Amino acid sequence: MSRFLPISAAEVQGPLDIVILSGDAYVDHPAWGASVIGRWLQHSGYSVGIIAQPDWRDPESVAVFGKPRLFFGVTGGNMDSMVNRYTAARRYRSEDAYSPGGEAGLRPDRASMIYAQLVRRRFGGVPVILGGIEASLRRLVHFDYWSNKLRGSILLDAKADLLVFGMAERTLVEVADRLAAGKGVEACRDLPGVMWAPGAKDRLPDDGITLPSLEACQADPRAMNTVAAVMVRESNPFSGKRLVQVHGSRAVVCNPPAEALSPSELDAVYELPWTRLAHPSYAKAIPALASVKDSITVNRGCAGGCNFCALTAHQGRAVVSRTPESVLREARVLAKAKGFNGTISDVGGPSANMYRMGCDSPEAAKKCKRRSCIVPNRCPRYKVDHGPLMSLLADLRKSPGVKHVYINSGIRHDLAVDDPLFVETLARHHVQGQLSVAPEHAALESLVAMGKPAVESFTRFVELFRETNKRIGKQQFMVPYFLCGHPGVGPQETVELALYMKEQDLRPRQVQLYLPTPSTPSTSAWYSGFDTWSGKPVYVARSDKERERQRAMLFYWKRESWPAVREALTAWGRADLIGRGASKLVPPGPAYVPKAPGRGR
Repeated sequence: MSRFLPISAAEVQGPLDIVILSGDAYVDHPAWGASVIGRWLQHSGYSVGIIAQPDWRDPESVAVFGKPRLFFGVTGGNMDSMVNRYTAARRYRSEDAYSPGGEAGLRPDRASMIYAQLVRRRFGGVPVILGGIEASLRRLVHFDYWSNKLRGSILLDAKADLLVFGMAERTLVEVADRLAAGKGVEACRDLPGVMWAPGAKDRLPDDGITLPSLEACQADPRAMNTVAAVMVRESNPFSGKRLVQVHGSRAVVCNPPAEALSPSELDAVYELPWTRLAHPSYAKAIPALASVKDSITVNRGCAGGCNFCALTAHQGRAVVSRTPESVLREARVLAKAKGFNGTISDVGGPSANMYRMGCDSPEAAKKCKRRSCIVPNRCPRYKVDHGPLMSLLADLRKSPGVKHVYINSGIRHDLAVDDPLFVETLARHHVQGQLSVAPEHAALESLVAMGKPAVESFTRFVELFRETNKRIGKQQFMVPYFLCGHPGVGPQETVELALYMKEQDLRPRQVQLYLPTPSTPSTSAWYSGFDTWSGKPVYVARSDKERERQRAMLFYWKRESWPAVREALTAWGRADLIGRGASKLVPPGPAYVPKAPGRGR
C-alpha cells in the first residue's frame, strides 16, 4: 500500500475504480473522513484516487483521473461547508483550518452539492455518491441558517445517485462490491445507511414512516420538529424504520442507519498504515492537523444526546470502543514516527470517558428509542465504569517512547463526578494544566432545552477537581465552555449564568454563540419557536443584537466587555446588577458605544 492515495494521473495506470472529491486538503490521517474512506476502500481491494479541493469554477478540475470504473464519491469535508466558511454571525471566517496555510475560500458554499453537480455535467452516467457530515445532516428537509429558509434534501439538489450517511466504511465497500459485480446503483437501494430518490415509475415504499413533506414544513414550522424528532427516534440501526419524504413531484427514501463497526473493524481502520502527514505537494501546513496529529481515537459515537450536537446524526448513539491491544499498537507506531516528541496530545473520541461504556443488555439496546442514555436521567441499564479507560491510560503511560498522555477531547463531567479515583487519575497524569469541560449553561430551562444535565453535577465536579488538585499538590485550572443564543436561553437565563460564573469563580476561555446546524433538534426549535420534544413555546434570540448581548454578558469579568454588559443589563431591566460590591456584575461607567460593523456576507 502506497504512502498516500494518488492525486494525479501520473501516479496511476489505467482508470481507477473510485475517485473521491473532498472539500478539505488531503491529509493522510484517520481524523480526515475522506482519507478514512479512501484507505478503507483501498484496503478492501479497490484502486482509489483523491481530488482535494477541486476548483469548482473549472469542470476539468474533477477530470484529473478521467472516468472511474465504479463511482465518484463526493464529500464537503470534515465540516459542513457552511459552518466551515461562516461564523454564527453569518460573517466570513478569516481562516479555513482544513486548507493549506489556513487560506479561506478554497471550497464553495454547499460544497457537496456543487462538486456533485460538476461531476454530473462532466461525466454523465457515472454514479455519484454523496457522503460525509454535510450529506448526513442535509439528507432530509432542513433549515439552512445562512439563507434563513428551508431547503430540500441535498440528494435531489446535488442530482446524485445515492447518499450514504453516517461513518459509512462498511456500506461503501458493499456499494463498491455490487457495482463491481455489474449491478447498477438501483441494486444498492436496500442497504442500511443509504438514501435514494425513486424515479417517476418507482413505487414509494409502504413499510416505513412518511415524514411531513417539504411543502408541509414550509406551511407549518412545527412540522420540522416532527422531522427532527423522528430522525432521532429512528436512529437505532436495529429497530429504526425507513423514512420517506415527499418534495413536490419527487421523493427521497432514507433507509435505517447502518450498524456501527465492531471493535475489531474499528481497530482495523485505525491501524491502517497512516503517515499522519499532509500530502507532500502542499507548501504550507494544514492548521487542523497540528492539534490532532499525535492524538489517538479510542471510540466512536456518543450516548449523550445533546440537542444541539450533530454527532448522533452522523456517528450514532451507540459507543463503539477499540480494543486496548489495538490502541497500544498504534501508540508504539506513533512513538516511532518522525517528529514525535513523546506526547500523545489526546486519547479520546466524541467523549473520552465513555470508553467501553454502554448498555448492559444487547437485546434492550436493539429496541431502545431513547435519545440519550444519560439525560435527563441515566438509564439503569447504562453501566458507568472508568476502570477500562484508567487501565488503558496506565498502559499508554508505560508505552516505550511515550512521556505524556493527555485528554483534550473533553469529558462528560456528569459521568466523572461519581468516580473520585478517575478524577484523581485525570488530574495526576492527563491534564495539561487546564481541563476543558462543557457544562454549556447553568439555568435549568436552558439546560433542558439543550439536552444537558442539571448544573448541580457540574458544580460538584468543579469542587471535586479543585479539591483533588489541592490534595495532590498541583495547580491546574478548569476551563468551562458555555453556549449562548441557544433556544431557551433568554435575558433571565443569561443573567443567571453570569451570576453562577461569578459565584463559582469561572472564567471561560471561549463562549460559543449557538449556530443552528442542519437537522438537529435544537435547530428545529430555533426555526419553529417550539421545543422539539415538549412542543412548548421556547424563547429564541433571533436578532444579532440580542445574541451579542448574551455573549458579552458571559465576559462580564473583562474590562473591555463592561460597556456592552452595562448596555445589556439596562436593556433587560437588570440595572440593579451595575455597581460595586459582591452582588454586582459590573461597575458603573460611561455609556455603551457599539463597535463598527464587521465584514458581512
